Amino acid sequence: MIVLWVLLHRCNLAAVVAETDRILRPEGKLIVRDKVETINELESLLRAMHWEIRMTYSKDKEGLLCAQKTMWRPTEVETRTYAIGEIR
Repeated sequence: MIVLWVLLHRCNLAAVVAETDRILRPEGKLIVRDKVETINELESLLRAMHWEIRMTYSKDKEGLLCAQKTMWRPTEVETRTYAIGEIR
């Protein structure tokens, strides 16, 4: 928890989330307590990476987020679309 706090205050949040996603195995959990603004941004990034948001809670200016990494992988159709690019 302390390591994540230090990283969040010295690094770009998206970079920290990407590294967390790389390190954690599927079904791994992340619990963060921080300012509400940071929690909201973190929730948005994690949803974009197909994490399940298990719980969010905020009171005053502080928030808590619990998320779990899923086994999501792009489908073959999605992979082809991105590899080829959009055809018009």
